[in-house]
Amino acid sequence: ADIDLPKGATPASVAYRYRTADLGNERTLVVRCAVDAVVTMKSQEQLVSVKALNEFDPKLTGVDWRQKIENQRGAVLATELKNNANKLAQWTAGALVAGIDVIKLGYVSRAHQRNPAHHVILSTQAVKPKDFAMQINLAMENCWGIVRALVDVVAALEDGSWLLVKDPNKPLLRLYSVPPDAFKEDYAEEAITETEGNADVDGEGGDDDDKDDE
Repeated sequence: ADIDLPKGATPASVAYRYRTADLGNERTLVVRCAVDAVVTMKSQEQLVSVKALNEFDPKLTGVDWRQKIENQRGAVLATELKNNANKLAQWTAGALVAGIDVIKLGYVSRAHQRNPAHHVILSTQAVKPKDFAMQINLAMENCWGIVRALVDVVAALEDGSWLLVKDPNKPLLRLYSVPPDAFKEDYAEEAITETEGNADVDGEGGDDDDKDDE
């Protein structure tokens, strides 16, 4: 249905839906999930998540998308899985939690290698989240296990403001106690120092195959 927006208002870039998950121990998690589009296929509406895979310098990766995207798309996707496993896992897990029916992947490349402002879409690919999760060896049981472990740790902490940070080199999450006004918009641009009450959360819920995003 058409919705009349107030004058000067801009429509949101995505739609949101709220879903609940039972974590056990009488705990329910409410998750705000993003939906990029809705398409009608065979008289049924399907929720779509739209994501872009960006080509990195072919001279460094050894895979030129323009040459291989049509006949060797599997090799292109395999390179992305190797270099950006964490990003693809995040997209897939988010789609599963949101109840997304289709993930639409776009293979995006710079129009000119030295121009970062203009891009072209070389190809698109539609995948089902459940099938893609199996392809990339993503186990949602492990994902939910990490969430439950983190919730258990946070529930045992005193009330206050905490900063959750993932160690860049280890399967470890760190919780830092920070001042109550640390996240205000007028904060001073100073490094946050560790304080007493810091807690480490070992991320043993699944294999850590994170890679630095390009």
